[in-house]
Amino acid sequence: MLAAVFVYGVFTSKWLRKRERLQQLLLGIIFGVMVISLGMNSISYKLIPTQFDAKAGPLIFAGYLGGPIGGLIAGLCGALYRVSFGGPATGIGVFMNFGTAALGVAAFYIRPSKKWPSVDTSAIAFLIPAFALLHLVPFWYLGKISDALDGFAEPAQIVTAFFFIGTLSILVTWQILVYALHFADSVNRADELANKLDFAMQASGLGMFDHQRGDDGPYFDDAMMSIYGLDRAPGMVPIADWKALIHPDDLPRIQASMQRTWAGNNDLQQMDFRAFRPDGTLRYIHASWTIERDSDGTVNRVTGMHADLTDIRLAEQQHKTSAERLALIAEKLPGAIIETDFTDMEKPTLLYVSPRCLEIWGYTDEELLADVSLLPKSHDAEDLGAFIQALENGLRTGEDIHYRYRITARDGKSKWLDFHGSPANDDGRTLLKAIVLDATREVEAQKQVEKEREISRRAQRNESIGQLTGGVAHDFNNLLAVIMGNLELLRMDDDPASQHELIDAAITATLRGADLTKNMLAFARKAPLKPVVLDLNDVVREAKNWIVRTLPESVQVETSLLAGLWPVQADRASLESALLNLTLNARDAMHGQGSLTIETANVRIDQAYIDSRNEELAPGRYVMLAVSDDGDGIPDDVIESIFEPFFTTKPPGLGSGLGLSMTVGFMRQSGGTIQIYTEVGQGTTFKLYFPAATVPLEQQHAPEITVEQSGDRKTKLLVAEDEDAVRTTLVKILERANYQVTATSSGDAAYDIFKADPTYDLLLTDIVMPGELQGTGLAKALRERWPDLPVIFMSGYASEATVHGNGLRPEDIRLMKPVQRADLLAALEQGLSGS
Repeated sequence: MLAAVFVYGVFTSKWLRKRERLQQLLLGIIFGVMVISLGMNSISYKLIPTQFDAKAGPLIFAGYLGGPIGGLIAGLCGALYRVSFGGPATGIGVFMNFGTAALGVAAFYIRPSKKWPSVDTSAIAFLIPAFALLHLVPFWYLGKISDALDGFAEPAQIVTAFFFIGTLSILVTWQILVYALHFADSVNRADELANKLDFAMQASGLGMFDHQRGDDGPYFDDAMMSIYGLDRAPGMVPIADWKALIHPDDLPRIQASMQRTWAGNNDLQQMDFRAFRPDGTLRYIHASWTIERDSDGTVNRVTGMHADLTDIRLAEQQHKTSAERLALIAEKLPGAIIETDFTDMEKPTLLYVSPRCLEIWGYTDEELLADVSLLPKSHDAEDLGAFIQALENGLRTGEDIHYRYRITARDGKSKWLDFHGSPANDDGRTLLKAIVLDATREVEAQKQVEKEREISRRAQRNESIGQLTGGVAHDFNNLLAVIMGNLELLRMDDDPASQHELIDAAITATLRGADLTKNMLAFARKAPLKPVVLDLNDVVREAKNWIVRTLPESVQVETSLLAGLWPVQADRASLESALLNLTLNARDAMHGQGSLTIETANVRIDQAYIDSRNEELAPGRYVMLAVSDDGDGIPDDVIESIFEPFFTTKPPGLGSGLGLSMTVGFMRQSGGTIQIYTEVGQGTTFKLYFPAATVPLEQQHAPEITVEQSGDRKTKLLVAEDEDAVRTTLVKILERANYQVTATSSGDAAYDIFKADPTYDLLLTDIVMPGELQGTGLAKALRERWPDLPVIFMSGYASEATVHGNGLRPEDIRLMKPVQRADLLAALEQGLSGS
């Protein structure tokens, strides 16, 4: 029992709890002392001549609980006592002390405890048989040294007595230790539970108080002191000091509750109140307590806990303030806030809609929450599917949703709404939080702006058309006056030399009219171009020769040509004309004196490019041709108009105003654009951007055309031209060139004539004519039966072939009216030869 007390002390000591080696040392000493004490209290039996003791149990458990250290100490104590005691068989006594302790150590390793220091039953089952076997050694030894005739009879009695007494000692010691260890474990667990409870209370902000009747105030633990900001050790707090900390508005309510509690009216009470710490900090506290009564029912003790809820209360206040602000914002917004649960896309649930929905849809929030189908019913039916698809895409990808749609409100008015939604996941639910703004005014304003822009565009277009019409009328009237005057003089004049002069003047005026038409078509991107692959460096080098001759010596011409320049595909004549126009403009801007620079460069455009005139260039490779001067520059009030047809700042008679407009049309038709950079007083740069060609220069071969001025009388031509004057002129030219000509005024008549006599060698036809068969239709109809028929098309408008034609072949020749005689005869020779 004494050993159990010491063992209990060892295993309940907090200081020894983590020191296992020291515990084993102390257990060895405790059990060693018990071994000596039991040896001193040994007893003898008259029938068996020896002393018996119960030290086997302490020796065994010294080794089992104390391990090698404890077993050695206890065995050593027992051996020393046996030696000091003296008497017979001292050696065998020393052996049994060490051997018994060694059995406990063996069990320590062979049958270790699953939860040290508890003693498992399996260890006892091992120890008792082992203890019995250990007694074979003293039995053999005592039998050897006995003088009796039956030498082993007396040793058998002694050994049996020692075994039974020792076994009893082991079992008794085991049970005593079981109880001692059980009590120690209970104490340790209670201690651990108390520590956990204390830690939990500290972590949770809970403090405990205890107030007994008659005390000056309650007892506060550490947590209570911390809650109230008191820099004191746990202890008694005078009731007056505690009341001084309570918020004055809450103190009367607390005092009334305390009076009811001490009167025994409230066994369990809870309340919230506020308190000020000594530093002035306000804390929100939740208190709960219970009472303890005497046998007569008088309350003698009040115990409870206080919780610091300041963080929670402040968060609640902040949340309330935020909610109030959001509600105010939602009320002031020109739209409604909506929250919808789309976990089930087939059956979405409307969770919240702000009251402003009444102004948008004409339904209250209660009505919409009760019947969510009112929202899709008001949506524009043609757009509803696209809107639902946008919602599904946003919910699937998690991206924000922005959508504008039209609704019909309850009162029948049409409105435009802007939907701005953001998907979110909340506890496995798919939510969509959105704000819907009324965009009706914005849409109407945009429509009004577009309407005004369209009116402005029409006005500008009408102004441009008027300016264009006036310019064309002015120039053509001058040309017609020249032609008419020369023709009238030709009728009156009989002198052949003078007639030729008048005819040449009329032809020159006619060619000027053709150039004027070409310039206008270039501006409209309708000019007939013959693009070929060019090296702009070669064009600039060749052009520099005649550019220098057109400029005064006071203008210096410089070139900066990039090596390795990409080829371009453009009409060379139009390119040279554009270069000439830019050069002459630069000359005039420099007043005949300054420096003109022509530059080339390769340019890569990675993204769609919009220039200052809203001309778009697709990404790709471009070749730039720049013409720069150091002249006066172009003022801001002029630069917006310089590309308009017939606009010029030059004096009358010095410019037609078609140069830049023709250049713009040529660049647009070539797939490029023109840029202008200017600064008043510093100069101007025009940059022309051409798409880089994909066909190398060496792969381009211009066809060689041999012009013959006369044909074979046997060659039969069929002419289809609806204009009488033009048809008459064509017939005269062709007949004088020795061709047999049959002329018709429509495609239908030409088809009938050719069908009746399919011996015609070539068809010369206008593209646009009255009747069912246009020029291309006539060619297609005839070629279905006579596929090898050569056809030459004539047109006064470059796009007629693309608008009406599906009978054109790549080898067909197209002529642009007016056609000079030489060009017409050359085209006939080319068509008839098949080259």
